[in-house]
Amino acid sequence: MGKYIRFLNGVRKFAKAKMQPEEAVAAARTLLKKRMAAREENFLNFVENGIYRYARSPYLKLLQPRKISFQDLKAWVSKEGIEASLRTLEREGVYFTVEEFKGRESVKRNGGEFRCEPGLFDNPFLSYVYEVRSGATRSEGTRIRIDFDYLHQRSLYDALLLDIHGCLKAPVANWFPVFPGAPGINSSLRFSHIGNPVRRWFSQVDEDKLTIGFERKWGKKLLFALSRLCGSQLAEAEYVGLNEARTVAAWAAQTLESHSQCVIYTFAASAVRVCIAAAEAGLNIKGTKFLVTGEPLTSQKKKEIASAGASAVPVYGISEAGVIAAGCNMPSSQSDHCHLYQDTTAIITHQVKVPYCETTLDSYLFTSLLYESPKLLLNVGMGDFGDLRTHPCSCAFGQAGFRACLSNIRSYEKLTGEGVTFVDTDFVWIIEKKLPEIYGGKSTDYQVVEQEDGNGIPQLRLLVSPRIGNVNGPEVVNTFMKLLKRAEDKGWAQSGTEMWKQSGMVRMVREFPISTASGKIMSFHLAKPGVGRLMNHEAA
Repeated sequence: MGKYIRFLNGVRKFAKAKMQPEEAVAAARTLLKKRMAAREENFLNFVENGIYRYARSPYLKLLQPRKISFQDLKAWVSKEGIEASLRTLEREGVYFTVEEFKGRESVKRNGGEFRCEPGLFDNPFLSYVYEVRSGATRSEGTRIRIDFDYLHQRSLYDALLLDIHGCLKAPVANWFPVFPGAPGINSSLRFSHIGNPVRRWFSQVDEDKLTIGFERKWGKKLLFALSRLCGSQLAEAEYVGLNEARTVAAWAAQTLESHSQCVIYTFAASAVRVCIAAAEAGLNIKGTKFLVTGEPLTSQKKKEIASAGASAVPVYGISEAGVIAAGCNMPSSQSDHCHLYQDTTAIITHQVKVPYCETTLDSYLFTSLLYESPKLLLNVGMGDFGDLRTHPCSCAFGQAGFRACLSNIRSYEKLTGEGVTFVDTDFVWIIEKKLPEIYGGKSTDYQVVEQEDGNGIPQLRLLVSPRIGNVNGPEVVNTFMKLLKRAEDKGWAQSGTEMWKQSGMVRMVREFPISTASGKIMSFHLAKPGVGRLMNHEAA
């Protein structure tokens, strides 16, 4: 009963705190200045209360064997700063890989061995009011508890981002799957909060085709009803499949007849689909600003979007910490160049050996700096890697002190296409075990190859060795999708497989699997340009 009371009170409080766009931007600039000035203090406050004084904290099992006290860490931060201190902790074995964080592998470090549960990383200071699921769809996905105070904080960054790109009051539409996926519902609440509510919420997935639990279904209805009663109108999700992108393009074209700009918040591949549909239908969408997330904004995707007279702004986030970086309005040679929100997040890199691959790379380790974060993160990997550099920039982010920049962001443990993420080991199970059982052959007779087509749309080629007897291509693909759906959560994974079916993303090809330089055949092979650092594993 307590969580329902918190839900009701949270909606009411959140709605009453609604701002006008200019007010939200002013509040954002004030807040960022204050937080950057108190960055080290905020970090130490989070560590002292969220870790050292929290008996259930999993970090204590790594800190205590190394006899690292809070006073030690405080002295390091005072002398060297946050990032240098995090690197010291990493060298002392104080970090969690994504496999350890998710509880898929035991932690074996500093003389001990234990296994984590994701719930151990929940922020104990939040009175959560509803839950969403991360896009990574193993088991039940990562449960993310959302607090309305957290949404209030995050909405200010949306206002600042829109203002930086000159579209603070421009009409906004979403093209995201329905609840319980996080992007659609969270962004709708946040944009409404800053006085620029989403005009249309297009969903790539038909809600009627999803099996959603009673509590989630009625919780969503209650959220929308209460928001309306409190004066915050939220757009209801309307089904527009991936192959119906013309509907979204038509909204943009019609909106631009009376506005100089409009904003569409969606996945990168979905943005490309809108631009292709506009060109085919002769629709003018010049002036559309796409905020793209969920998958890499590659150079080809950005080129396709620009060819329609539109522009793309990369928005990088992880469900466990929210949006943590975004692109500014200054030109860059990198298609996905982003400024890290350094007031809320710190990042260092950690070398990992990639599963099912013959390479090592420097993955990102994330640290949350504030109480409002859904998860308390201290040097935690999420399976992502890329470039991390520090340099000045004259944009508003740079002026706020956000000098750490990310680019070439990819994943080494997930496959992402059309904004949908599946975790690698489920593919291994299908490729190495199930397909050979059903169609014959060995594990090395099957392979998944990820690549982009000429328009930047992601594709997966399912290679089946010619050694295998006659097989029906559509049947093999259908079997692959059914197995994938069976292996994943019945919430977000239903949306994922539905979107992949719509797009025809998986195609069977009768070819010998591609071997590595040393002659090994891996379950995955990467064929996309620009990510040569990870040559024989699927990247997102």
